[in-house]
Amino acid sequence: MKNKLSYIIAGLALLFFSCSDDGEEQKEEEPGFGTLEVIAIYEGGITVPDVVITTIPETTERITDDTGKAVFSNIPVGNYQIVLVPPFSDVDVTVSVEVEKDQADTIEVIVGPEPISEEPVDIDLLLDSIYGQLKSEFLFDANGYSHYWGDIGTGMVRINPTSMGRFGDLDNYIFNLGDYVIGEVWSEHYRVIRLTNIGLDALSDSDFIAESNADPIVLESEIRFLRAILYFNLVKLYGNPILVTTAKIDIDNPPTHVQGRVAVYDQIIEDLKFAQQNLASSLSNEKASLEAATALLGKVYLTMAGFPLAQSDKYGLALQELEKLTESYTLEDDYADIFAVENENLNTEVIFKIGYNGSGNYGVPWGPVGISFNDRFLLVEEFIDSFFEEGSEPSEPVIFPVSTDDTRFYQNIATFSYQSGQSVNETSRNDWRPYKFIKDIVGPSVANEESFDYPYLRMADVYLMIAEAENAINGPTTKAQNALNLVRRRAFKDLNHDVQPELSQEAFFNVILEERRLEFCFEGQFKDDLIRMNALEAEILNYNQNYPGLAKDLQSHEYIWPIPQSEMILNPNVDQNEGY
Repeated sequence: MKNKLSYIIAGLALLFFSCSDDGEEQKEEEPGFGTLEVIAIYEGGITVPDVVITTIPETTERITDDTGKAVFSNIPVGNYQIVLVPPFSDVDVTVSVEVEKDQADTIEVIVGPEPISEEPVDIDLLLDSIYGQLKSEFLFDANGYSHYWGDIGTGMVRINPTSMGRFGDLDNYIFNLGDYVIGEVWSEHYRVIRLTNIGLDALSDSDFIAESNADPIVLESEIRFLRAILYFNLVKLYGNPILVTTAKIDIDNPPTHVQGRVAVYDQIIEDLKFAQQNLASSLSNEKASLEAATALLGKVYLTMAGFPLAQSDKYGLALQELEKLTESYTLEDDYADIFAVENENLNTEVIFKIGYNGSGNYGVPWGPVGISFNDRFLLVEEFIDSFFEEGSEPSEPVIFPVSTDDTRFYQNIATFSYQSGQSVNETSRNDWRPYKFIKDIVGPSVANEESFDYPYLRMADVYLMIAEAENAINGPTTKAQNALNLVRRRAFKDLNHDVQPELSQEAFFNVILEERRLEFCFEGQFKDDLIRMNALEAEILNYNQNYPGLAKDLQSHEYIWPIPQSEMILNPNVDQNEGY
């Protein structure tokens, strides 16, 4: 007999992986669109969450939320078969419906009798599923956080106009409530958060099985660490997400929703402190650990200390957590070894990673022309120049070999293309591309077949966060300089590029920001850095002045996305972010 989790996972596994660029172009040519809200209920009238809903003809796949609702926004008008698969049944329910132009219609569908009893949740299966879901498209896949948020909309890269797809507007700060990515990222995060809450509810009620016989407190800690990661994403992306900490539904006494960054941060801290207290030291950097919880807690405190919360007391708390890690991890000797597939199991620097084994996309959007799957990212020339000493930047046409003391350049920038089985040096920097996740040059990248792991937390990040927190508290002290210099010495392979000791606090702050730009490029961190360090508007102003024909339309409120239109329809009590 299947337990209840297996039904949930079966229904959730393939959500939100459609909508190609070609599909978007076709949609614009259709004669009209409408919106359909589907409410799934049991025979007694209780609404049913986690019902997977598809349409014939196919549009997209949806899952009902905690209130039993799912919204199909802006689908072509016409007659559809709506197919619902309840979470505890292999029997689907099909109904017919007509979608009319510019109309928002609602239908209630009875999906069967209310279940009398349910099998206990298999916590081991649940945890494996949550870890697996971190790899999904709108979480930490290469098309995920690092793609739609981390580096675009900065002075580092821009979206190739021949490959705009659904990311072009996001790169240019055109944020719409009905934007596909903005809506799907929200839904995907809450879908996985619901899985974490199902597990936590089951542990609280002692309604679970665990063949691993792991301590329930440890299992709870692992799940809470994963929930903290998800909420940390949401609070950075949307500013004021909704806090949901249970999967239980009481129709007679529905909970009052809690919304806002302070409440969400409080929950993140509570979850990470609980994980810290109960998790063991790391045996695998693909699993939650004491060190991973500590590193993330330090990063959360540092984020709260910066813009927009500006809780300066959190700098000291961040420093306290981050310094705990300096005896446990060391930097890799060579920058390239951080990203080498053959070194992943022996990596001394990565504290927590999202692991892929022939099923990922890191290496797909990055790479030279002829290798990159879609050639989506173009480099900003000013970013290329930042790897070189002032006055030594490559001229046009570029003369090879290109030489710089910063070894990160060779890992991060492809100065060549791949044509007819040959590597060809490109003499124009316009033809250089992001690299980072380097593969053997044997042919074009293949989607969903890469093995590069995503380094979510690593020791270079810890050292630069120590430098940032210490500088904020005490200025550029020896402690702050030493932490920064450890990263620079690895990059330059000498002591000649150490930060100058006479720098002011502001100048040292700017050096840290620039160091983060170079160290973590294409890892999805830089926009977070710019926002936390209150430097995003200056970054875009500088970019627009240097590239007026490619100017980005950043408004002061656009350091976060709007709450998606789909959520506003389902939950009219939600407060929209200011400015939207």
